[in-house]
Amino acid sequence: MASNTTTSVDTVPSGGASSLVVRRTETVAPETRVRHFDELSEATQTLFTAFDGDEMTVPLTRELATDIATDTTVVFTDYYRIDVV
Repeated sequence: MASNTTTSVDTVPSGGASSLVVRRTETVAPETRVRHFDELSEATQTLFTAFDGDEMTVPLTRELATDIATDTTVVFTDYYRIDVV
């Protein structure tokens, strides 16, 4: 179930989220925050240009946390759902 929050991942307390899981998706719920590739920082864009499969897990960095909020979908060559774990 998606949430309509746009809380920055950066606000997750220490010991909280430590990774982002990127998955290709075919559906986007109306309340999901959608970011376009060209709105992202260079570091986050690099993450997506390196993506070559159906799922990828990457360490959460401060720069990624600034770009990605919980329940975010990114539009690049497809739609990609970002989950914080």
